[in-house]
Amino acid sequence: MTESEPGELFETDRLLAFSDAVFGVAITLLVIDLRLPLLPAGSGDAAWLLALWDMGPKLGVFAFTFLVVGMGWLGHHRKFSYVEKVNGRLLWVNLIYLLALCLVPFASSALGDASSRFAFALYSAVMAIVDLLSACLSACVLRAPFLGGRLKLTPALRLDMILAPLFAGAIFAIAAAAALLAYVRAAHWLLILIVPAMAFFGSRARKASAQRTP
Repeated sequence: MTESEPGELFETDRLLAFSDAVFGVAITLLVIDLRLPLLPAGSGDAAWLLALWDMGPKLGVFAFTFLVVGMGWLGHHRKFSYVEKVNGRLLWVNLIYLLALCLVPFASSALGDASSRFAFALYSAVMAIVDLLSACLSACVLRAPFLGGRLKLTPALRLDMILAPLFAGAIFAIAAAAALLAYVRAAHWLLILIVPAMAFFGSRARKASAQRTP
């Protein structure tokens, strides 16, 4: 497809409504795995607090995944605020991205239930695929003839909106490889870079998006 031959173009309303629904369901499913174990009858406060303490790793995985998926939704919302029309190819790219996103609750549950390096590698690999597909979606949609005239998209902002998920996906992919090579502790430390990196690019995008066309 070229700019001179855009093919059939569609409004973005249904794409955004469907995408928001998938994001909402994916985030909601993250919390379903958070259940306190059944305690024996007559257990006191100490047993309850100990059970809650033992859930610490699951709660950490939930909070981290919620932040990453939430930032992914913010990025998806921001990129489509510049888009006026989409075509069938972009609908498929977005659908494949949402397919990967649907695997996040499964991967998060697997990581919360096991301390295996393979569970960590699976989780990181799924998150890497989601972010890399998000970068691919940005690269495809943030160009003519899909852009509208409501907001001004500069080349630097387009690059930032591609680099943000690309960088996060690369970190997740490296973490998955490190876990498979038994460098699990190093892989955990790598993931700490994800949230500040995505927040940095998000901050740059927010500042640049303030430039509206006359």
